[in-house]
Amino acid sequence: MVCVRKAIGRLGDKGLLEVVEKAASTEYEIAAYLMRFDGRKSVLFRNPLIEGRTPSRFPVIGGIATSRKTLTAVLGLSDPKEIRAKIRYALKNIIRPKEAEPSWRKVKVGLKDLPILKHYVGELGPYMTASIVIFRDKDGLFSSSYHRMTPISENKLVLRAVEGRKLARTIEYFEREGRPLPVAVSIGSPMEVMIASAVPAESIDKLGIAGGIANSPVYISKCEQVDSWAPSDSEIVLCGEIIPGERAPEGPFYEILGKDIQRMQPILKVHEVYVREGAYYQAILPASREHEILMGLPVEPLIEDRVSEVADVVDVAMTPGGGGWIEAAISIRKNSDDQPVLAGLMAISAHKSLKRVIIVDEDVNVSNYIEVMKAVLQRAHIPDDYKMISGVKGSSLDHSNLREVLVDGKKRIVRLPQGKMIIDATGKGKRELFERPKNPLFSE
Repeated sequence: MVCVRKAIGRLGDKGLLEVVEKAASTEYEIAAYLMRFDGRKSVLFRNPLIEGRTPSRFPVIGGIATSRKTLTAVLGLSDPKEIRAKIRYALKNIIRPKEAEPSWRKVKVGLKDLPILKHYVGELGPYMTASIVIFRDKDGLFSSSYHRMTPISENKLVLRAVEGRKLARTIEYFEREGRPLPVAVSIGSPMEVMIASAVPAESIDKLGIAGGIANSPVYISKCEQVDSWAPSDSEIVLCGEIIPGERAPEGPFYEILGKDIQRMQPILKVHEVYVREGAYYQAILPASREHEILMGLPVEPLIEDRVSEVADVVDVAMTPGGGGWIEAAISIRKNSDDQPVLAGLMAISAHKSLKRVIIVDEDVNVSNYIEVMKAVLQRAHIPDDYKMISGVKGSSLDHSNLREVLVDGKKRIVRLPQGKMIIDATGKGKRELFERPKNPLFSE
């Protein structure tokens, strides 16, 4: 496993780490630095000041996955495509976690002592963003997923649990039985756990996926007071319970596709805080390249796997236009003109938040969004090659279907039914008409 401190060392060795020695405030200042280096470098803050006043004992590390280059360096790989291959392998080769002695110990630290960042004007409060919630489901499988959360008291947090997803469903199940849900929150998790926790596969043991990525088990340790576990090498672990029936306002918050609204959301009561010696606090800048990569990259192997059932896939990329989440570009070696639409349908079945799927020929680099858009405009005939599917649920982050309507003389915001689109941007007719110019003396 690649723990956070090992990741920091590898980033430093590759020249991909910016170190800020001067004091920097958790209120906007650290986020401003992360914005400055977004997509280029990770940033380590050695002297964070909580709300600009109180020195924190925890250095802040942000942007570990701010680019595919940083993530590749952290994992000790040579090509970003290897990450996708590792995830695809792990989905079929689960290695279940093993219990071990923790690297962390219980300390008298409260939520107020953590350097939780405030990123943007308009947020509800300072937000934890690298917070991974771990619990064991009724089948004994470990669920592990990202959930933003913000403190509402000395020992309580309100967290976002997306409706219909596993954590929300499990909270509802426990509420029906009148029981609190025991969870652990890992901050500064091993890199393999970070990636696996973003994979939208709810029926598989997420820590088992992380083990498959690392090709060795994730070592986990149990909390003392509650029935929950966290990776033994996590930097900071919060152990507690999600209280049945209690809700508090959560949001607004800036997501990859814009500002998310305020909702009544579940409350987590923290019973214990554990930290490693010299622990780092990890932050992910919302609406950043890191946010997009951690959401989109783990989805690509799921799409590749499904589309490979009907087409010879060359490459897959979640696009920057879709915030790394709601649009995918897929290049295939086409063998018939009716194949691209089928490939698009398979992609949608693999990732239900997709709003648009663009299928291109093998000569198009799907990691280059300009190339993809050129293919759309040059090779897709709108009446025939734009396939629209209406009345299909999409991402809750997509606000394009919100409309203001008058109801009984009062203005109300309503959500229209969502839809999806498949664009067949492959060449038809004479392929020579779409050939890219070549010069024998020039290579990119």
